[in-house]
Amino acid sequence: MCYNKNMAFKNVKKIVFLVVPVALVCLFGMSANAEGEAEPSVTEEQKNIIIDHCDTIKDSLKSLQKADSRTRVYLGRYYETILSNFMVPLNIRLVENSISNTKLIENQTNFANRRDRFNSDFISYQQALEELVNINCKNEPERFYTKLVIAREKRAIVSRDVTKLKGFTDEQVKLVQELKVGMGQS
Repeated sequence: MCYNKNMAFKNVKKIVFLVVPVALVCLFGMSANAEGEAEPSVTEEQKNIIIDHCDTIKDSLKSLQKADSRTRVYLGRYYETILSNFMVPLNIRLVENSISNTKLIENQTNFANRRDRFNSDFISYQQALEELVNINCKNEPERFYTKLVIAREKRAIVSRDVTKLKGFTDEQVKLVQELKVGMGQS
């Protein structure tokens, strides 16, 4: 069962970490403004690239948006299944049998909190991506680039959430194995 979940997670991970097939994104850098906050800077050449390839960029972003939405649904169900079908029932059974394991309860709490954070971070990312897709990049290349940077940052946050959740599932497997060994099972 764990093998299938690990394989499924690896497949989802590939989808989650899709790279926007837009080479110009790699061309852009960050500069600091007077207050020291990072603010995107766009050269004339980069603006021209955005304008010239606007339709292709927007098509790529729309494809990414669809793929990410499907991934979000899949991951949301996956995380809910882990929590409601594995973590919570195990901890309830342990309590009912007067077996104390605070590490499992703490891991469940951490997983649930991070899952909630994943949900809200993903919504924030999707909103940023939707706003980006709705910008006319031919008429507003600077604004488009600024929103692109924001969307990429929010996507990176979602990626970190997924990595953390994977860590909690790995920890759950380890803790359950330790529990089995402690109870004389293998």
